[in-house]
Amino acid sequence: MISTLDVEPREKFAFWQNTLWNLCGNLRSETQADSSFQGKIEFAKISDVKIAKLTASPHRILRTPIFVKRDNNDFLKVALQIKGISTFEQGNRKVVLAPHEWSIYDTKQPYRVSVPNGTETLLALVPRENVATQRIHLDHHLMRKFSGKMGMAKLALQFMVSAFDEIPGIAPGAEWEIAGAISSLIRLTMLDASEDQMEVSLPQVWRDRIKAYIVSHLRDPELSIDQIAAALNCTKRYVHKVFQCEGTSVSESILRMRLVRCREDLGNPARSRSSITEIAYSWGFNNPAHFSKAFRDEFQVSPSSFRMESQGASVSPQSAETKKRGVAAQLLRLREARMLQ
Repeated sequence: MISTLDVEPREKFAFWQNTLWNLCGNLRSETQADSSFQGKIEFAKISDVKIAKLTASPHRILRTPIFVKRDNNDFLKVALQIKGISTFEQGNRKVVLAPHEWSIYDTKQPYRVSVPNGTETLLALVPRENVATQRIHLDHHLMRKFSGKMGMAKLALQFMVSAFDEIPGIAPGAEWEIAGAISSLIRLTMLDASEDQMEVSLPQVWRDRIKAYIVSHLRDPELSIDQIAAALNCTKRYVHKVFQCEGTSVSESILRMRLVRCREDLGNPARSRSSITEIAYSWGFNNPAHFSKAFRDEFQVSPSSFRMESQGASVSPQSAETKKRGVAAQLLRLREARMLQ
């Protein structure tokens, strides 16, 4: 966290300008009250997504054409308004955000942000390639207001706010999945609001929605088809139906995803002090015996053996069969890593 609280009054805004420049890159800040200005930035990085919470007095931020040319990064910036009012202008578009509203703008184009009073805003810098697809006309959604009180926009806002709050507890191995979920929810929100969604098969749209909901609630032991259907306002029968073409069921998909997350944590040295049961419980399992059997059925190795093998410990006695299981576990990890890329 970086704050102007302990900075000399005459140096506060200059300090803020330098901080924004260093963290967000090529931005100019302006204010009419340098000495009384107060600002705080909480900044973090989740895989390839940069995320920050800005709390500040009235000010204005400019990204000029010259600044754009100096910056080779290609990010979309997502602004989620937590408190106060902020006005965003880009090209001939303008959007005013109140609490629980959010919008997207393009860092490859000049823009202006005006904060008439105190504000608290959550900002996420997401690589364009993570969001833009042939299914979405991105330009239609830039500088558009999304309400965080309903639908996919609400789910996206809640997940990004929760992800930021939980950053200290996110294991390094899980960061890319969290970043992927953020990008997916932004993409699904745009798809949900787009006229182009008529060009996409309805089952595919629903499958994306369901998977996004599952990813964001995977740790919830109460996650079920009933909960998914209620949250997305559809029938349980339809939830089953949209997964039929993948040759699996929603329940099997949830189990598989939880097992993969548990396997990652078991192989993560940062989780070495956590027991196998604690890891299983953290990913929504509530029965150690059921978890152990499901893990062995899926990966052909027990959780305890996998943990020892993945962390370089020897299993005694080191039989030929044990060695085979160790090699198999490594091949499974490599294969899963490729599948999830």
